[in-house]
Amino acid sequence: MRRQNQTSDASRSSSLRRAGPIQWRAGQGWLILAGGGSWRENETGDVDAAALGWADLDRPLALLPTAGMSTREAEDLLDYYVDLGGPHGYVVPIFDAASAQLMENCRLLEEAGLIYVADGPDTLTLVRALRESPALRAMARAFEEAAVIFGMGAGAAALGAWVEDPGTQDRAEPGLGWLPNVIVTPRFEGSESAHRLRHLLDLKPNCLGLGVPEQTALGLGPAGEVENVGPGQATAVVSGLEVET
Repeated sequence: MRRQNQTSDASRSSSLRRAGPIQWRAGQGWLILAGGGSWRENETGDVDAAALGWADLDRPLALLPTAGMSTREAEDLLDYYVDLGGPHGYVVPIFDAASAQLMENCRLLEEAGLIYVADGPDTLTLVRALRESPALRAMARAFEEAAVIFGMGAGAAALGAWVEDPGTQDRAEPGLGWLPNVIVTPRFEGSESAHRLRHLLDLKPNCLGLGVPEQTALGLGPAGEVENVGPGQATAVVSGLEVET
């Protein structure tokens, strides 16, 4: 499915999984949309355990810090996953569109069994670096071979059809399109979050809104499974109505 000005590699895929109104890219792996939270404060344990349960632990974990996670934080997060029983991994140094072109970075992504798209303050940098890039195509090939794609916070938002442009209230920017009819809002809690999501839906009325609270994730499986993970509940927003998934 293609939306106006939505030309990412993912949105051009002719094969989609569907559960109710939610559509996502077809592959043999799980797609995880996590609302955020601090792993250091034990806020993401349920989500992290689910990701490892769905991942191929014989393949490494690749971590993308592109939304602004520091290298030190990324390395500490990799150590945390090893302590949980996960595989060893590496930081994939993609920070801009140029580094998303590098074949070594693409190889690191394609070989991974779990690709963790980390949270950070800059969702726009993330989508602008990866959109229509060789790195995004490498992620798609890994997903087709059963890798888990795990978007945390900004990483979850980036996987949707459109993302908020904090520089203006009058436009949205194309996301990576792995959910070609869905706008993902992490840290979804309270009226302010709902207002922001509804504003984006006013700009893109053909889309579904998906609000995901912190400490919570929505897992989308290769056979059309939909699993809510964590203490919160993901919420679908359609035409101004909120419906728990």
